[in-house]
Amino acid sequence: MGDIQERLSVSSSSSSSTCSLSLTTAQPKADSLPTDGEFWMIAEERAHEILNTIQPAIISDRSRNEIIDYVHTLIKSHDGIEVFSFGSVPLKTYLPDGDIDLTVLTKRNMEDEFFEKLYDTLKSEEGKSEFHVTDVQFIPAQVKVIKCNIRSIAVDISFNQTAGLRALCFLEQVDQLFGRDHLFKRSIILTKAWCYYESRILGANTGLISTYALAVLVLYIINLFHSSLSGPLAVLYKFLDYYSSFDWSNYCISVGGPVPISSLPELVAASPENGHKLLLDEKFLRDCVELYSTTPTKTVETKGLQFPIRHLNIVDPLKHSNNLGKSVTKGNFKRIMHAFTLGAKKLRDVLSLPGETMGWRLEKFFGNSLERNGKGQRQDVNDPVTAFGTGRSELSELSGDFEGYFGRLVYGQMYHSHRDASSWDVVRHLVSYRKNEFYLRSLSGSASMQSLPLQSLTNGKRRGTGTYIPDMSQQKYSDKSRDSGNGNSRTHHLESSAEAREDNGASSCSDLSGQVSTSCTSFKGEECVKPETCSNPKNLVDTSSTLKKENGKEEESKSSQTLNGS
Repeated sequence: MGDIQERLSVSSSSSSSTCSLSLTTAQPKADSLPTDGEFWMIAEERAHEILNTIQPAIISDRSRNEIIDYVHTLIKSHDGIEVFSFGSVPLKTYLPDGDIDLTVLTKRNMEDEFFEKLYDTLKSEEGKSEFHVTDVQFIPAQVKVIKCNIRSIAVDISFNQTAGLRALCFLEQVDQLFGRDHLFKRSIILTKAWCYYESRILGANTGLISTYALAVLVLYIINLFHSSLSGPLAVLYKFLDYYSSFDWSNYCISVGGPVPISSLPELVAASPENGHKLLLDEKFLRDCVELYSTTPTKTVETKGLQFPIRHLNIVDPLKHSNNLGKSVTKGNFKRIMHAFTLGAKKLRDVLSLPGETMGWRLEKFFGNSLERNGKGQRQDVNDPVTAFGTGRSELSELSGDFEGYFGRLVYGQMYHSHRDASSWDVVRHLVSYRKNEFYLRSLSGSASMQSLPLQSLTNGKRRGTGTYIPDMSQQKYSDKSRDSGNGNSRTHHLESSAEAREDNGASSCSDLSGQVSTSCTSFKGEECVKPETCSNPKNLVDTSSTLKKENGKEEESKSSQTLNGS
């Protein structure tokens, strides 16, 4: 554990050389919480119930994966074409109203021709397919996009875009490093729900905050306040309190801290105040930039960055010249700041109330979220689901398939330059090259990261109010649902179905994109036996296993044949 702490805390030498600024006005205090530990955990438990209603469920994962498989089917007959998902769906941070982002990889000079073919194919499916394709549109922007609705879920299809794949790998790795039952992902979901349903400030296409920008803002909050966070509600409170009083006119925000606009084009982040130590140090972030760069040998840029200044300035951790807040207009910036300020005040008032009153006021704080999703119906699922307030919830699993994400990133980055070589041979070679000692060290340290001294305020004891305070450490949500879901026939039905499939020796198998392929079957304990319908080659898995053995950390590979494709 000592090695992990040394590696993931800010070193004194790097701080003194690159982070020597003392920025009182840039960094709001945001240290104290508006209630004590006992009542705070009561609030976290109520937030946990709200989160169960809006977070991805296994049934919604399956519905979305069926749509992705359907798009796969439409294009699989074309030689040299691959389609991968990225964004909140594979990351498992989507809302019930969230869209599906896909990118199609084509050979060189095929993009325009295939773009027209796919558009025509989708148009021909309108009114005919059982997937109910509607509203097919071509958006001739700088990045061409085909937009449509499939089963009432918005689907965006871009071409030859790998930036989203890089972000997916980075965020998934950070979630594994933070641990604590996916604190990072759960915090993104709760904060995103507040931004989308309660304050209406989410959506880059309408001049508001993009989902990736929101994830980076949440990441910095956890990076800075990790020692005092009891759960996702604490992250949301710190988020609103910190950014509502941040000096946006003079500073950018990065994962490493506030950056004075006057220091640009160089990124000189301020040292954390009040004794805070960042969990992710500068070396870790530099290594991530290099690991997920466009070529294996690309050097990390440190000078000469042309960062465009806008009203809301957020530094992309993987491309420092990219402003993730560039979509925000002046009028919307004022709207966002007003929402942050009002939200922080309301949440502070709610958390200052006595236990029982605080519970229903917190429900009112998320009133639109529960009105939209808490009545027994999800927007992305046709069948009824468990309603809010019943004490039960749908099964959910937020773990992602980092191996698959990294494999598709390497494939996408090198596709054009190796177009004449065997595709999977190229991926296999480059995964061996790119998954270097840094990558293996980071993943092997994820288990130890979970035991870092992040504040634990309770050990599952009952308090004087009679409200049960759960252990907020490592038990998965799916385990909690099974423990508390007696009488939930739907939850038990899902579990029984999964067990029955395992008993019969049959399972789903996932492709390189980490999605479930319903047309690909295998037998228990074996690799995928239909490579023509499942594009995750056996030798790619063998490569990662060999790398782990060479590093002296032989591990049992985590099966990719799970119900949710993780």
